[in-house]
Amino acid sequence: MSRERTRKFYRENEDCVVITYTQSPYIPAQTSGPPETCYQAEGGEVEVISVKLANGEPDYLSEAEEDAWITHIVENPDEDWAPDADDLRDARMERDQ
Repeated sequence: MSRERTRKFYRENEDCVVITYTQSPYIPAQTSGPPETCYQAEGGEVEVISVKLANGEPDYLSEAEEDAWITHIVENPDEDWAPDADDLRDARMERDQ
């Protein structure tokens, strides 16, 4: 259930880099209540699919850029990425079975 996204980042030399990636939904941990209803957090993984300059030319990420930008993506999700209440309920029901 990963979604494909695109974001723009700027390098120190002000080059615009367009990153296409997938991100799985993040489901927070349930750590209170009876043990049978508790579970660890899951999801939120980011996988870079392509990296291009603003003009469309293929490019690459340095290891430092990849780490920094993936951290930024995880910590600053798209506003419409909030999990749907129905999806969360369905995921909990699947775990409980």
